[in-house]
Amino acid sequence: MNSFTYFTASDFTERKIRNFECNIPIIIDGITEELFPAVKAKILSNFGPNAVIVIMNDRGESEEKAAENLEYAPRLIVKCADFTARDYFTYGDLLEIIARLRDPDGCPWDRAQTHESIRSCAIEEAYELAEAVDLKDREKMVEESGDVMLQGLFHASIAEEEGLFTANDLVNNLCRKLVFRHTHIFGDKKADDAAEALKNWEQAKAVEKGYHSIKDKIDSVPVTFGALMRAYKVQKIIKKTGFDFASPKDAAAKIYEEAEEFDRASSPEEREKEGGDMLFAVVNTLRMHDIDPETALNGTTNRFVKRFLYVEKKCAENGIDLVPGNIDAMEKYYREAKAEE
Repeated sequence: MNSFTYFTASDFTERKIRNFECNIPIIIDGITEELFPAVKAKILSNFGPNAVIVIMNDRGESEEKAAENLEYAPRLIVKCADFTARDYFTYGDLLEIIARLRDPDGCPWDRAQTHESIRSCAIEEAYELAEAVDLKDREKMVEESGDVMLQGLFHASIAEEEGLFTANDLVNNLCRKLVFRHTHIFGDKKADDAAEALKNWEQAKAVEKGYHSIKDKIDSVPVTFGALMRAYKVQKIIKKTGFDFASPKDAAAKIYEEAEEFDRASSPEEREKEGGDMLFAVVNTLRMHDIDPETALNGTTNRFVKRFLYVEKKCAENGIDLVPGNIDAMEKYYREAKAEE
C-alpha cells in the first residue's frame, strides 16, 4: 500500500504543523479560496519555489506545476522526491544525511569521529555563531546556527550507534525542559516582564535539577568554561544572596586596590594570584554594568587587531620596520587608526 501524509488545509496552515516528511507525498485537501494564499505561502517556505506540486481539480483531473506558479485548486499534492533531488530539506533529511555519512561505506572522516574527537568542534562553532551575531551577518548566522545544530545531532548519531540515546531523545528532553521551566506560559505562574520570566525559569530549574544550596548551583557551572565566563557565571549566582558590592563605583574601586597589590607582589606565584584577583574585580565591575566580559574583551581584541593591521600597512608604505626602535611611528599610526573608528 502506498504511503502518504494527509492534511486538511486548515490543519496544514496551523503554526504547530512545522515538520514534514518529504520522501512520501503530502496531500493537502479542502482548500478554500480564502485559505489558498496561506497554503501556498507555507508550501513555498517549507518545500521551496521549485517543488513539484500536483494540482487536482473538482473533476479529478491533475497537472504538475512548480510551487511558485501555483494557482487555486481544492486539493494539492506535494510530490515526493529523494533529498538528493530537492532544493529544500527537512529535519528528517538532516538525520538521514548524518547517518549516511556514518555508514560503513560512508565518509571515512565522519566514520572515524568520536564524542571526544569532535568535542572542540562545538566550542569553535559556538564562537563562530557569536561572531556572526556581532557582525549582524544574516547569511553567516544561518550557516553558523546550522553548524551548532549539527554538533548536537552528530553526537546523537554516534550515541545511537552505541545504544546510548538518539536525536529524538535530544528533542524530547529539550521540549520537556522548555515546557517545565516556562511555568508562566505552560503553567499557572505569571510574568509581566523579562526579569520575572527569568526568575520563574530559575525557580523551575532549581526544582528540576534538585538544587538545595548555593553550592549546588555553583557546582553546576562547567569548569570547562573560559575563565572570564566562569567568573561571570559564579558572580551572578553569588550576587543573589546579597553578597555583592553596593554600587558599580565600589566594584571599580576594587580594581585599583587589586592593581596596587599586583604591583607590590614579590614573586611570580604572588603576581599570578594578584593578577587573577585584578581580573576578577574587572569582571565584577562589568557585571554590575550588565556587560558580558567575554563580549567586551572580544570587541577590544578585534579593535586592537584592526588598528594594528593599519599600523602594519602604513609602516610598509613608508618603509618603516616593525621593530621596538620605531615605536613612536607605530604609536602615531595606531592613534590615527583609533581616530578613524
